[in-house]
Amino acid sequence: MTALRKILNSSDLSAVLDLPPSFRNRKIEIIVFPVEEKKNPCFTMEQIEEWANAPDIQSLVGALKLSEFPADININGIRNERLSKKYII
Repeated sequence: MTALRKILNSSDLSAVLDLPPSFRNRKIEIIVFPVEEKKNPCFTMEQIEEWANAPDIQSLVGALKLSEFPADININGIRNERLSKKYII
């Protein structure tokens, strides 16, 4: 990572920064690093539609909507329940 290092008179920075009294009328060293902001991931509609139509996602669509599953059921129980209805096990 690139950095900038410079020694300046405190009076040169007093208009830009609030300096503590101990820094006034002295030479001060300034070190500047670039800020790397984390960007939120940006997905295209094509990507979202592709993922939504993936077999793994499609197998879950409607699994919980209007279901009568018990409150304590886990994902394996839901899968087994759906498979038993689909394949009449």
